[in-house]
Amino acid sequence: MRVRHPEKKAVLFVVCYILINYAGIILLQDHSRLLTMTSDTLNILAPSLTAICLLRHFYRVSDKLKYFWLLSSLASFSFSLATIVDSHFIGDASGLSNIMWLTSLLLSLTAIIYANSLNKNSSRIFQFIFDIMIVMIVASAISWDFIIQPILNSSSDLGIFMTSLYLCYPIGTLALLFAILGLYYSSRSIFSKEIIVLAVIGFTVLFFANMIYLYLILHGSYRTGSWYDPLWSLALLIVGLAPFYDKANKRTYIQEEDQIDLKGKFRNFLSLRLMLPYISVMVIFCFMILQSSFHVNGLVIGSILSTFLIIVRQIFTLFQNNQLLQQSRELNKQLEVKVAQRTEELHHKNLELEYIAYHDSLTSLTNRRYFEEYVTKAIEKARPLNQQLAVLFIDLDRFKFINDTLGHSIGDLLLQKVARILQDNVGDRNMVSRQGGDEFMILLHHTSKEETERIARNIVSDLENRIDLNGNEVLITSSVGISMYPHNGDTVDTLIKRADISMYAAKEQGKNRYQFFDASMDEHIATKVNLEYGLRRAIEQYELQIHYQPMFNLECNEVTGVEALLRWNHSEYGLVPPSKFIPLAEETGLIMKIGDWVLREACLQLKRWNEQGLTSLKLSVNVSTLQFLQKGFVERVNAILKETWIDPQYLELEITESTMMDANEVIPILRKLKKSGIQISVDDFGSGYSSLSHLTKLPIDVLKIDRMFVEAIGNEKRDMAILSTIIALAHSLNLKVVAEGVETELQFKALKERGCNIIQGYYISKPLPVDIFNEEMIEKCKLRPDWV
Repeated sequence: MRVRHPEKKAVLFVVCYILINYAGIILLQDHSRLLTMTSDTLNILAPSLTAICLLRHFYRVSDKLKYFWLLSSLASFSFSLATIVDSHFIGDASGLSNIMWLTSLLLSLTAIIYANSLNKNSSRIFQFIFDIMIVMIVASAISWDFIIQPILNSSSDLGIFMTSLYLCYPIGTLALLFAILGLYYSSRSIFSKEIIVLAVIGFTVLFFANMIYLYLILHGSYRTGSWYDPLWSLALLIVGLAPFYDKANKRTYIQEEDQIDLKGKFRNFLSLRLMLPYISVMVIFCFMILQSSFHVNGLVIGSILSTFLIIVRQIFTLFQNNQLLQQSRELNKQLEVKVAQRTEELHHKNLELEYIAYHDSLTSLTNRRYFEEYVTKAIEKARPLNQQLAVLFIDLDRFKFINDTLGHSIGDLLLQKVARILQDNVGDRNMVSRQGGDEFMILLHHTSKEETERIARNIVSDLENRIDLNGNEVLITSSVGISMYPHNGDTVDTLIKRADISMYAAKEQGKNRYQFFDASMDEHIATKVNLEYGLRRAIEQYELQIHYQPMFNLECNEVTGVEALLRWNHSEYGLVPPSKFIPLAEETGLIMKIGDWVLREACLQLKRWNEQGLTSLKLSVNVSTLQFLQKGFVERVNAILKETWIDPQYLELEITESTMMDANEVIPILRKLKKSGIQISVDDFGSGYSSLSHLTKLPIDVLKIDRMFVEAIGNEKRDMAILSTIIALAHSLNLKVVAEGVETELQFKALKERGCNIIQGYYISKPLPVDIFNEEMIEKCKLRPDWV
């Protein structure tokens, strides 16, 4: 049957045991032998019972604390054996008994040190190090004056062995006191509060019992059965009560202030911790008064040091209060965390919505909205520090073509790849954002023009490399515009606008480059706006003109065709080069309207030439990629031919090599044109977008060699070899070869020798307005002697 409240019964036993002990001392004062036997028996029984209780508890528990109970049990057994050896039952064996008592003291000290080592926050004992030092100085001073010094003074009588033995008592007892204070002052403990109290009280009583015993022994006044003999039993029995309070549910690792009810019986325990240093000083002064000795000795030195440390302690109390304030703040933070945890789902939802609002779903980069807010904050931070920022506006050249020809899935992969390239170039410290479409923006923090230029150069270089996208190798380039804060603007709108202007300036300079903003670009953008506005009205204002360049057939030595080339004579800016207004027309979408106008006007002019007798003249017209891929293109061409009464066999449409990248989309259009009888020519072949093997799949008639191969004639043997190979392979595919950009007699003869079919260029004639072309047509159709 399990005993209820065993701890209460154990406390009652200890009280009764001590009362019986003192009753025996009082009643047997006149019977010294019986008193000695009774006292020895009780002093043997108490540590034996304690040892048994501690050993039983050692076998019951399974955690690391079990070794504390084992060491405490061995200490009690050692004390019991020492008492037996020292008793009258065994005889005089003081040396052995002292060694066993010291062993008991050492085991008790080891047990407390072991318990402190398991304390998870024992480092916080250092907060009370001055309190511990005050108590230890007082105890050491008293021990020196009353015990240690007398032992040393009697060393000649005691001998070296006994002197050393006796000195071990006060030194070991002081070490025990220090360990007890460490356990007592610890803010956290692995024990329940009751065990701490019992351990501290038990070992403290043992400390005083040992000190009193040493003092009496040194002064020759100790006798068995004295009133302080039960103190040993009391100390050990109090320690023996600890296992009764060691319950797993009472162990705690929280702060002692949280686990002890200050309204209960431990209020005085905590108050004593704060008052102990002051009590210690009062005790040492009492000893000084009782001795009536104020000359310099151990007591005086101890009192001076302890008083000084109390003052120092007050200073450190301020620091401790500050730490308490920090702890309070930490508790507030923990409370906030708990509140946040209860609303975690809502918090994550808000973050998800915020992420969607500020990020691009395809590339996971920030979007324009976030970028503008981010740049605004960056400007506010940079302004007082006089730091420079840089805004880079990046546009991918030819992205629309890749997206239209290879498909949107490839276009999306390309954008994701570009995003990674940009992030790798600028690092985590800077911001990369996608503005939409094929446009990206970058903010560089705390930078310089030189550093910005280095990054821009690397970006342009990395983006011009071949990019593999699921087996599709694509070539793109980039145009980068740059504006600097504060030189080019001090607001986010101005910086982005001027970076955008700079990017268009880079495109106009040939693309695949970067361009810093300068003041002249504001005027330039105004010009561009005017050009766009003028281009919309150019047809109605009769500002668009078509010039015609003869195409000379080397087989029959005649001009057998003309290429229609668009020119724009602006009312304000004069003659605008095609390289400037054609990209603008493509960008604005006007290219479809303009392309249809060019085709119609050129066909009408061909009809006029036919009526003048030039019935075999072929007309070559350039078609942009956007125009070619537009829905209904073939139908509109046929409609214009029908409208102008032109035989389709005399019309040749020139499409760029890049237009044919997506064969699946291009071939059906080409077949429809071929079915109508229209000739197809591939312009600028060799610029890098396709190969001859690719041409075998396309229903085309003419191959126009890129002018870079013509320019290399006489200079680069390798290019000459490539030129010969292209002509030979084109002929094997039943394709006619046209070389454009012929400007010298050497080029003329080299092309004729290699079997080129048709040439055009300034060597024959520059592009001519229709009226001048009409005047020279008859002469150009005749053979010039120096051409052969």
